[in-house]
Amino acid sequence: MSYKFHQFQVVGRALPTESDEQPKIYRMKLWATNEVRAKSKFWYYLRKLKKVKKSNGQMLAINEV
Repeated sequence: MSYKFHQFQVVGRALPTESDEQPKIYRMKLWATNEVRAKSKFWYYLRKLKKVKKSNGQMLAINEV
């Protein structure tokens, strides 16, 4: 069985709070088999790199490049 990988551009940020009303926006280009896996990878790496979890985050855009 062969999987076809696609490149996705995923954009997201942490949810706005009273202390940070304009959180920094992060963009990643990822290789994944589909859109759902690309979103999952985005949150995985964002959690590791910037300490932003999916429950406290917001997905802004996802596009196939």
